[in-house]
Amino acid sequence: MSLLREQSTFLLHVAELIQKASELGFYASGGELYRTSEQQALHVKNGRSKTMNSQHLKRLAVDLNFFKATQDGTLKLTYEVEDLRPLGEFWERLDTANRWGGNWTSFKDTPHFERRESAAAQSPATEEPNQRTVAVATPAVLPSPRRGAGLTLTAVGAKCPNNREDVETVQRLLNMSSENGLFKLDDGRLKTDGAFGPKTLDAIMAFQRTVHGEQAPSGRVETDSPTMNSLCEVIPSNVEPGLLALAFLRADDDAVLELCPGIARTMANRNIDTPLRRAHFLAQIGHESGELRFRAEIANGEAYEGRSDLGNSTPGDGRRFKGRGLIQLTGRANYAEYGRALGREAELLASPERIETDNELCVDVAGWFWAKRGLNALADADDLTAITKRINGGLNGLEDRRRLLMRTKSLLGV
Repeated sequence: MSLLREQSTFLLHVAELIQKASELGFYASGGELYRTSEQQALHVKNGRSKTMNSQHLKRLAVDLNFFKATQDGTLKLTYEVEDLRPLGEFWERLDTANRWGGNWTSFKDTPHFERRESAAAQSPATEEPNQRTVAVATPAVLPSPRRGAGLTLTAVGAKCPNNREDVETVQRLLNMSSENGLFKLDDGRLKTDGAFGPKTLDAIMAFQRTVHGEQAPSGRVETDSPTMNSLCEVIPSNVEPGLLALAFLRADDDAVLELCPGIARTMANRNIDTPLRRAHFLAQIGHESGELRFRAEIANGEAYEGRSDLGNSTPGDGRRFKGRGLIQLTGRANYAEYGRALGREAELLASPERIETDNELCVDVAGWFWAKRGLNALADADDLTAITKRINGGLNGLEDRRRLLMRTKSLLGV
């Protein structure tokens, strides 16, 4: 990738970081982006850096200032590692080439966010000699990531931000822990609505008392804490309803139960058989289906009328063969090709709505498309952009796909 492309990707990620900071309640102001070699020499001379090979010289690093609102409404600048850790973790999950200064071992530079060029991402870091690095060139010797790491972005509990998705995640994990016999929920099961209240607080404290033996439980679940780690131990290792419900928080529980068996079979049949392949497949079908809420496109298909490239040669084909399935099958020609692959061409051309109404077909068509387009190889390369282009033809919804991929990777321990 050229330096200009790296810089463009870096700035897109910075924009996402600033948006995430706003969502987490921070106020951000700009700091330093570009340095000349003369400015870097002064940093080295003054002891503010130990190298002349700073990513600032390449416009691949930025220092940002983050402020938190105090009780009296004033804004206070913070450099605290734990305050900014959710942003640092978010930054590094965006791309394996991203580094956050708060994770350096020689010193903590929490306002600093940088990107390594693709080739350099496999080499030791150069900004400071003791920075934490990710050796992606030799994955066989690296320990597997802890399953559930980064699943929540903010703390849940008493006097916490209690973002809806984070609260629902904790609620579901508490229910699963209770169902697995780790502790007892007095009311049997929490309502997984993402609203933090007394019942969720009581459940957290009961979990902390029973599982960790805390006599005075805090009632808080921090993003990387013994409580969160213990809760994540109940995440299923296989594709089961509990895992899908955690991956797709917007999905209806009935849809999860109906589609989960087909999703598991489809992945087995199409060699989607590694955690990384599964994470990418789930992220893509999750986005394409609105997290299992839609089995057909909302539009009526009129826009496809007369589209010869889709094989729509008969009046009414646009509506008749509109997009259906978890990865949408669109157009008479594609319905015919999929039907031939199953030995059911005449049936599907006569009743194309079965792709939507038949749970098995609804999922299988996504697996068929995945295999046909060779997406396992791109998943092995962890190339979200290339997979998205092959499915979508462009990059529509890329950030939502990335959000879901980060989540499925966390659940599957990728």
